[in-house]
Amino acid sequence: MEKVCPVCNNLERKVCKCEKCSDIMTDKGIIQEYFDDYSANMEINDHDKFCVHIYQCSNCNFYRRITINKILI
Repeated sequence: MEKVCPVCNNLERKVCKCEKCSDIMTDKGIIQEYFDDYSANMEINDHDKFCVHIYQCSNCNFYRRITINKILI
C-alpha cells in the first residue's frame, strides 16, 4: 500500500476559510512549487505522513499553509 495526498490526487477537496475575512480560500498547490523557478518541474519530495499546500484568499490575498494528512490507497 502507498500513502498519497488526497488533495493532490483529487480524492478530496479541502475547503478553508480565511482567518482574516472568512472568505473561501483557493488551493494554490504544494509548497515545493514555490521554492524556486524550477521546483515545480522536480519530483515531489515531501513528508511520508502529510503534504503541505498553500491556500490563498481571493478576497484579501492572505496566504496560509495547510497540512493535509496522507491516506493509504
